[in-house]
Amino acid sequence: MTAEDAFDRPLGSKRVRGMNESVIREMTREAHRLGAINLSQGIPDEDETPKSVKRAAKDAIDTSSQYTITWGLPELREAIAERYADWKDVSYDPETEVTVTCGTSEAIMSTLLSLCDPGDGVVYFEPTYESYIPGVQFAEGRPIPLDITDGLAVEEGPLREAASDASILILNHPQNPTGKVFTPEELQLVADVAAEEDLVVVTDEIYEHIVYADHYRSPVTIDGLAERTVVCTGMSKTYSVTGWRVGFALAPEPLSAELRKFHDYTSICAPTPFQQAGVEALSLPERYYADLADSYERRRGQLYEGLRSVGLDPVMPDGAYYMMTRYPTDEDDTDFALRLIREAGVAAVPGSSFYTDGGSDWVRFTFSRNEDTIDEAIRRLDENRFWEE
Repeated sequence: MTAEDAFDRPLGSKRVRGMNESVIREMTREAHRLGAINLSQGIPDEDETPKSVKRAAKDAIDTSSQYTITWGLPELREAIAERYADWKDVSYDPETEVTVTCGTSEAIMSTLLSLCDPGDGVVYFEPTYESYIPGVQFAEGRPIPLDITDGLAVEEGPLREAASDASILILNHPQNPTGKVFTPEELQLVADVAAEEDLVVVTDEIYEHIVYADHYRSPVTIDGLAERTVVCTGMSKTYSVTGWRVGFALAPEPLSAELRKFHDYTSICAPTPFQQAGVEALSLPERYYADLADSYERRRGQLYEGLRSVGLDPVMPDGAYYMMTRYPTDEDDTDFALRLIREAGVAAVPGSSFYTDGGSDWVRFTFSRNEDTIDEAIRRLDENRFWEE
């Protein structure tokens, strides 16, 4: 008898029933299995992490092997509050309004699970980062996706209609997978609608320092938004430490008090040595952040021109390090992505994973890898143009 045969009922709870594992991570596993270059998951090359930050983590292992305070190392929370006051002119009390989480994903999940009641409407813009969709399902919320594929613009009418039946709005800014940077006018519209409908706004700002558009503003700098917003961000993308799992949730005390309950009973605390290293990371000079954006902007152009040269149709992003790309065949996007891995030796993500109901005619590449890796990926694509057969 198998374990499945031993039960007379479905084993998965309603929260996970019908849900698939991450397509992004699936493409990464397939890339590893077949030796493909991984341009699917946003993983930088190892040489991208600042040396002083790595050294701080190594030193911390000798002295920091135990739990921190659940909300995070006090000196890290103080450093976070100081930096965000400098960067965004918004004040957060490090004792009650800053929580260190196991990555930005945990910050978002803890927020949804603590602030969303069963049946509550949750608005988000599609294509959207794939984890928001199961996050809403885990919280037993009701997804209200707004499709902005055509033009990547927020329209007032559809937003107001969606928000009228919602309690939470998720805003990824800059957005994954499109790289959209919402305009100040769009952010003001979100602020106005959120106030009128009494919404909690959850902002995923993990790419806040990887921006190419001059009109970028953090949502919490818009009048009226900071008071009703949970900012979810962290170290992963800014310092190229995606495996360290150190995220930040910044929010007014009433919201922080609720999300801390889930954080406390799920992860207890983020990895202590990497929290120690976070203090060093947040002390890096301003030049570091300018150089980071400049480096990714060069790679953005490199991938864009490379994809165009092999007959694909990429969309230039204004932020983050992903590039949505249309392909000139009629095949399913997942089939096309798998053929990219197996026939061209390059991994991308099928675009359907960024939509609640699937369906897409594009794939997503990342330019988080270094320039040599991107060059090799383009060379492989050029030598294996199966889409032109």
